[in-house]
Amino acid sequence: MRVAIGTEEAEKMLYSTNGASWRAVYNLARQQGVLAIVFDGLMQLFEADKEFAKAFPQALKFKWINAVFNIEQRYEQQLRLSAELAGKWAEQDIQTFCLKGLAISSYYPEPTHRECGDLDCFLPDNYERGNIIAEECGAKVERDFYKHSHISYKGLMVENHQFCTPIRGAKQYKQRERYLQILLAISNPQYIGNTKLIRPSCDFNALFLTTHSFGHFLTEGIRLRHILDWALFVKAEQGNIDWENFYAWCDKLGYTRFVNALNAIAVDYLGLDFCDKVVVDRALSERILHDVLYGGVSIFNQNMPKWRVRLAIVKSYMNSIWKYHKVYRRSVFVELMRVVGGFLFERTPKL
Repeated sequence: MRVAIGTEEAEKMLYSTNGASWRAVYNLARQQGVLAIVFDGLMQLFEADKEFAKAFPQALKFKWINAVFNIEQRYEQQLRLSAELAGKWAEQDIQTFCLKGLAISSYYPEPTHRECGDLDCFLPDNYERGNIIAEECGAKVERDFYKHSHISYKGLMVENHQFCTPIRGAKQYKQRERYLQILLAISNPQYIGNTKLIRPSCDFNALFLTTHSFGHFLTEGIRLRHILDWALFVKAEQGNIDWENFYAWCDKLGYTRFVNALNAIAVDYLGLDFCDKVVVDRALSERILHDVLYGGVSIFNQNMPKWRVRLAIVKSYMNSIWKYHKVYRRSVFVELMRVVGGFLFERTPKL
């Protein structure tokens, strides 16, 4: 990955020539959502060491090439369909802000190698209009969750967000959401290529990416793709982010130790250089990285019944006590009660 993102030269890289080791790398990279970006680095190693390229297991090489080709095809299809749907909304004067995914891929050396899943979008003040227009275009819309609807459009899965982030159960979550929506309202639209998809401002992305990855860290765990998203985003935008305001929100929301550990991983393992305003704290970085590589469970992408999802979330809370104690600095039991209370008494929360 260091070679792929340009922080280490292929000629100076120490690496194994053992086929079994590279099969393990392939499997880990696939699990971590960075298969294509790791292959970019591998191709540079091939170029720098012709003997290594010849000795590399050919079956694995072709398997990897095929997997990367499929990732590129999925990306292109997602971009095409996302742009098509955003164009439909734009015809009705609706803005489409792209949350993570395609908006973050532009920070990658090769955007098509950033693995994307669903399209997450936010349509300011037009959540339900967006749902209706999508239905008029033949899409299937499920309105079964307060935060976002699920739109199935020509095979593309879309999360149309009524709220950018969860707002149940805590006043500060509603404050965070209002702040994020203000950032979207005051920003100048930056369109992704020749589409009507809008990339949010760097201040929005800084807090939104942190909120999103931290939420996954506490429940399912995160993958290397989350860390790489953050690292490449900060590398590109560190001079444009209002770090004082960002850290004020992190302190308020309990993110500080987490985000500073991600910064440490980006510096120590990805070889990135950050400005002085970006705080690097190694106190928890090793443990968090170990959890990224060897911990975590998949909950929300398993098509489980709702009762099983809720049971899995509760179990995850119990297995993540150390994260709440050492990283979040909150009681896991208080947080669990907040989630339950929000579900019982704020079924359809309002800002």
